[in-house]
Amino acid sequence: MKKNSRYLRQQTLEQIGVEGQKQLLESRVLVIGVGGLGCPLLQILASTGVGHLTVVDFDRIATHNLARQMLFRNEDVGRYKTEVVAEYLKAYFPDCKVAYHTALFHENNAAELIRNHDVVVDATDDINTRYLINDFCVLHNKPLVFAALYKFEGQLTVFNYKGGPTLRCLYPKKPQYKEIPTCQQSGMLSTVSSSLAQFQATEVIKVLLGLPGVLSGTLWYYDFLNHRQRSIEFKVNSAQFENVKNKKAKAEHKIHISIEELVSYEGYNWIDLRSEEEIPLLPFEFIFRLPVGSDNFLEKLEDQCESAKPILFFCQSGSRAKKAQELCLNSGLQNSFALLNSIEDISTYLSTQCQ
Repeated sequence: MKKNSRYLRQQTLEQIGVEGQKQLLESRVLVIGVGGLGCPLLQILASTGVGHLTVVDFDRIATHNLARQMLFRNEDVGRYKTEVVAEYLKAYFPDCKVAYHTALFHENNAAELIRNHDVVVDATDDINTRYLINDFCVLHNKPLVFAALYKFEGQLTVFNYKGGPTLRCLYPKKPQYKEIPTCQQSGMLSTVSSSLAQFQATEVIKVLLGLPGVLSGTLWYYDFLNHRQRSIEFKVNSAQFENVKNKKAKAEHKIHISIEELVSYEGYNWIDLRSEEEIPLLPFEFIFRLPVGSDNFLEKLEDQCESAKPILFFCQSGSRAKKAQELCLNSGLQNSFALLNSIEDISTYLSTQCQ
């Protein structure tokens, strides 16, 4: 392979060269999240010559995204992020093959998405998704390049690199939502997210090429406001590896359950997806009937449900519950389950519990 004039400067680096550039062209990277981190990171990876990028995100472009997510234009508002990013990358970086999935990353699609890639990048802003990505990377032995933002501070590390520690080695117990504010809650400056994305992209390239200095076992912090940095070292926790590999952690990511798994009927927002004509009628005050496919289904769902409780969908046989649960996942409403029992079993269960 001769030197490609497009990548001439980086091929001049002895750590990359012609062979390294060929290796990048043959690499496959999965990027989950197309926001303040994902947008600049994707642009950098494509411009560096990574040959295969897969992009996953469920969200549409909003006006408030435009200040940080610079691949998007005013006329893109309302379109899916994945579609616009794919169009941009294909137009400007012809060497890069781009696949995209307009969906939330969840238990049902995680294995299929992860298994065919060399490196996985976490550019999300959701604690449940972060642990899900980590666990499937462990199960499929994929390195995970992780970055997180909080106001003016950035965090960066590489999990599961050549048997190195994972997210659960660093934080064995998954924090609750209220303990980890999202960027929407805490705020974000575009210079911070785009700067951290450059560091994250550099770690991806180092992993792909086997370069020294990969941030495995080191959580690096940078305070962009005061230009101060520090690092925390952490080690492999064998028990956490075994929990994931034995699928003990999988219960956190369940989206389909049965009545046998319910600890108490009182811990859920019960949503009956059947139409008014369907029987048997379940005469319980805590059940809200909202047929799947109703106008403004998601808005009505959010208005009705207590945010502290997970949503529990049910129907006649479970098929519509799966559909509603998938709709929630793809719309960013993650705290929901599909109850797969028959309506007769559900009726018997509730009648017994509510005596």
